[in-house]
Amino acid sequence: MRLFFLAPLPFLVIPFFLKKLGPSGYGTWAVFFAASGITSVADLGLITTLSKHVAEFYTLKDFRALNGLISTGVFLYLAIACLLSFILWFSSPLLIAVLFRGSPVSVHELEILWRYLILLMFANILTMSFSSVVIGLQRMDLSTGINSLNLLSSAGFSVLFLGWNWGLRGVLYGYVLGAWITLLASAYAMRRLLPEIKLSFLACRWAVAKEIFAFSLKTYVTQVAVLIHNQIEKLYLARFAGVVFVGWYDISSDLALKLRGIPSLVLAPIMPAASELHARSDQARLSQLYYRTHKYLALLGVPLVAYVVFVSRDFVDLWVGPSLRVIAIPICVLLVVNFINLTTGPGLQILVGGGTLQPGLYSAIASMVLNVVLSLFLIRAYGFQGAVIGTSVSIVVGSVAFLYLFRRETRGTFPKVLRLAYLKPIVCSLGCIALISVLAHSERSSWSKLVVNGIVFGVAYLVLLLLVRFFDSSDLMMVERFLPIPRIARRIIPNAELGSSLLPDSERAQTTVS
Repeated sequence: MRLFFLAPLPFLVIPFFLKKLGPSGYGTWAVFFAASGITSVADLGLITTLSKHVAEFYTLKDFRALNGLISTGVFLYLAIACLLSFILWFSSPLLIAVLFRGSPVSVHELEILWRYLILLMFANILTMSFSSVVIGLQRMDLSTGINSLNLLSSAGFSVLFLGWNWGLRGVLYGYVLGAWITLLASAYAMRRLLPEIKLSFLACRWAVAKEIFAFSLKTYVTQVAVLIHNQIEKLYLARFAGVVFVGWYDISSDLALKLRGIPSLVLAPIMPAASELHARSDQARLSQLYYRTHKYLALLGVPLVAYVVFVSRDFVDLWVGPSLRVIAIPICVLLVVNFINLTTGPGLQILVGGGTLQPGLYSAIASMVLNVVLSLFLIRAYGFQGAVIGTSVSIVVGSVAFLYLFRRETRGTFPKVLRLAYLKPIVCSLGCIALISVLAHSERSSWSKLVVNGIVFGVAYLVLLLLVRFFDSSDLMMVERFLPIPRIARRIIPNAELGSSLLPDSERAQTTVS
């Protein structure tokens, strides 16, 4: 439901921002938005740690430990938010001078906007403490609803204030209001889900804080790597090329990340679910969880990537105009690279749920260091093109490194999953692209053409997946909770494969005996 209603939002908002702010104004906003990504650095890996432990304690119904955990986590986040706000306030003259090269906004106005950015980041950091509890309880309906509220309120207020010609201040006002509304909604959701929890400074325990940090600092490296991949190029471009190029890169990377977010919704419940299954020592269902996650990533992600790459040039021309056609290829490259990185998600979430952090830690460090160094030289030499190359190379290297380490950790599970989950969607997507390119080759580009071709592509893709027997009886049972399935589809769909078939031989034998 969130995808259906909110996926078109960035496609509507970005052209409006460009029209109201202009290229330089939008680039200035992109720098502010990149700076707000420091929120991920300030997290220190706590959100993953709290979600994991909330899932475990709630499964065991240990509400006393849960109360101490949540109280400690909330006050840790509050301390981090205050410390970061203090640092950003006193370092603002230096940061503004370094980051906003070529901006048409006056220094005095940038200083005022920076203070609103601090309010935005304070609310975002504190929200993480409450949202980690909601995620740990596997209430993805509530977490998705709260995230949707954040997107709608931020975009809605920003568009409203821009319509009143408030400029960059209007955009910052909108995002600040959206962030504080989200904070209140997250706190209310946690209160309703866990009325047994009474937040109190007296419930905080230093031993709990040390245990949280011992786990979170290892997962923190992965989050820092994500931040660097998403933001470092914008900061380098702001320093060496100017804010216009930051705007170009922001549009490309933001669209690629938004599209990546569609299949990545599959990953949302994996880590807390894996924590619960590890607590129950249920290896068969862990294996099934890993396979099903990859299967649905392939089902959603492969056709999305294929179709967007196919129509990217026409889409950019219609969306932001031929003058920005330069971003069409970067969108394709970043989307493909981000999906490759997304395939590491199921393994990473399951390993973290079981407390195994080394594969994610080592691959994140390698990717992060490579991106910082490589992008610096490439952007200084080639500008905008260097930013795309630096990000792409570092993400692919980190993804391949993780898959290799994960294969060693799990004794060769991934190649089998790769064949079972991804081969048929890839073949079917390429076949549908070939069909559309033949049928609609001579037509002029238009929104109606893109929509009609997308519908034809989607229908043909699903029909081909049915014919090649990609779905099984477990998929059928899931879909039938919401939609009736035609009788002919039932005859085509085979029985589900056993989850234990993906386990290593020794674990499979043990599961069978049990």
